[in-house]
This record gives sequence, C-alpha cells and structure tokens, in this order.
Amino acid sequence: MQIEKTILINATPDKVWQVFTNPEVTRRMGGEYVSDWKVGSSFGWKGTDGKMYTQGVILQIEKNKLLQHHLFNPDGHSILSTITYELQNNNGSTLLLAKEDPVESYEDASAGWDAALQAVKDLAENL
Repeated sequence: MQIEKTILINATPDKVWQVFTNPEVTRRMGGEYVSDWKVGSSFGWKGTDGKMYTQGVILQIEKNKLLQHHLFNPDGHSILSTITYELQNNNGSTLLLAKEDPVESYEDASAGWDAALQAVKDLAENL
C-alpha cells in the first residue's frame, strides 16, 4: 500500500527545505538529518541523544523541490520503503506532498505522517 499526504504550508519552498537540510532548524524537531545531500549518499535521522534512528540512501534530490530516499529496515540490509517529498510553490506558500511506498503497517504509518507533516508546517511557518 502507498501513503500519499499533502499539507499547505504558509512559507516559501526555501524555508520548508531548511526544515529538512539545516541542522539548526531540524534540531527543533528533536534531531537532525545526517547526509551530504547528494544522490547515492547515506541519509538518516539522528536524535539529540546521538542515536541514529533511521538509515537510507538518497535517490533523487533537487533543492527546494524534491527529496526521495530509501528507508532501510533496522538490519540495514533490506529496503523498508521509498519516501518522496515534493515541494510545490503555491504563490509564496508551499504545497508539500509526501509519499511512502510500500508500507507494511498502513494505519500506524499514516498517523505518523500526519504528525510529521504538521511538525514541518509548524517549524517552517515560524522561521
């Protein structure tokens, strides 16, 4: 099953992009994404406790527009899902489209996406 979620954010795509790529901003959500932001590079979420909580690889990236990455199972050897974020300029606001495919536990993942996108919105709108 695939999850698709959208949220309208009253901030420019550049500000929304910072929520993903600027550690000073992402730390306000309890951690930071660790990557050098290039196709083929590792990508993961590190909590403020220093622990890596997720790992993956960047598949596509276009500044202020697109980020797609694999998310690995905790064993680090198999792909759990592919996650895509698309940022669309909407007259000074941003429509953020998030997709995850495939999803093993749809209900849990869907609820998690709602909370995650709301956190991105809240942070971007207050930059």
